[in-house]
Amino acid sequence: MKKIKVNRAQCKKCGDILESKKRIQTVKCSCGSIWIEGGNYYLKRGYKESKDDIIELSEYEEIDA
Repeated sequence: MKKIKVNRAQCKKCGDILESKKRIQTVKCSCGSIWIEGGNYYLKRGYKESKDDIIELSEYEEIDA
């Protein structure tokens, strides 16, 4: 089973690397093209124009179920 270790993404437009560390924490890039949410609980992504503006950088770890 995989668990989210780091909830992170990068904006292709402005280059900002975003990291959500808390469950209900929404983090936006400086140009406003993308946002992420969910901390180590879930991955949620949003975008203004295209999902292709998001570079996924999240990391996972294997855990015993």
